[in-house]
Amino acid sequence: MTSASMTFGRPTRLAAPNGSLWLGALAAFLINGLRRLDTWQLSRQGDEPKTAEGVLAWASRIEPTEPGFAADLRAAALRSMSANDR
Repeated sequence: MTSASMTFGRPTRLAAPNGSLWLGALAAFLINGLRRLDTWQLSRQGDEPKTAEGVLAWASRIEPTEPGFAADLRAAALRSMSANDR
């Protein structure tokens, strides 16, 4: 056995390959972006209507793009309003 193959008492030096550092930075960037997207989507949840009048207003706003869904919302809101009047 030669002395070059033995490492007694000498610390070994490990260097990270350049590609792994780049990949780690890219992964961190993507994770941060996904976290921001998740936070943004969760913050938009507060925009949903709480009353029948709010549902009617929402149905009016989405009617040009989704007329079937708007009709369902309008029917549910009107049904709720008539149930509250009884």
